[in-house]
Amino acid sequence: MKGLNKTRIPQRPYPELQEVLDVFVAEIHAELADNLVGIYLVGSLASGDFDPDSDVDFLVVINTDLTENNRQNLQAIQAKTHAWDCYPAQHLEGSYITLNDLVDWHSVGQKKLYYFDNGSTEPEWSTHDNNWHVRWILRERGITLFGQEPAAILSPIPEDKLFAEMRTSLRRILEIFTESIPPPLNFFNSQFGQSFAVLTSCRILHTLHTGTVQSKKEGAIWAKQFVDPQWIQLIDQAWHDRQGVRFGEKINQRADESLLHETAKFMQYALNLSQI
Repeated sequence: MKGLNKTRIPQRPYPELQEVLDVFVAEIHAELADNLVGIYLVGSLASGDFDPDSDVDFLVVINTDLTENNRQNLQAIQAKTHAWDCYPAQHLEGSYITLNDLVDWHSVGQKKLYYFDNGSTEPEWSTHDNNWHVRWILRERGITLFGQEPAAILSPIPEDKLFAEMRTSLRRILEIFTESIPPPLNFFNSQFGQSFAVLTSCRILHTLHTGTVQSKKEGAIWAKQFVDPQWIQLIDQAWHDRQGVRFGEKINQRADESLLHETAKFMQYALNLSQI
């Protein structure tokens, strides 16, 4: 199978990741055959600092739209892989996109793709991966598991489009986070969601400063050097809570009320910075 790139697949924290990807790629290739352009890793595996709570983010590029039979068989592949008793197999997340849609700037954020959410075996139609930052990661940092290199099929991402998306995302996350502070327990008022909100804000500010899309860790390191010092302790807390902690352990625990309100203030601060 041409194009299989194993040099950037981390051995830690999940040594079984490579085997999962080998089987997953082989089965997708067998199903899509000549319709397949490429299979790529995006997300934290590509941008760096893959950790115990990271998704295994993939993007499959195809020549023409999936048939109904394709979709049923791809769902079966997702379910078969999920049945493996290991973290990477149960946290695959990704979309299928045609080459025409990938290179059509007008389709970004508009057309819904055939998508599997983190750990799900039930497909949905979503714009989750049809955005500028996924395209940036794909072209600049994507890991090719099969097919052509991303830079051969995708032009450089317009910086103004990437920046506009970052500002819109930060504004929307702040709105959702603020609405989510009161009980009952939900993603954003959980301990995991609170740290996610802080680190995502740092990452967005880093993108707006550098024009690149890096990991949450890189965003946090950068932010501690550039934001007002009053926020450094909050950033350290968020990274401490994120590092080495399984998703399930803190997603079911509500964050301290005062910490949630401090996080909302930091996100508003970040949003104000993003407009400068």
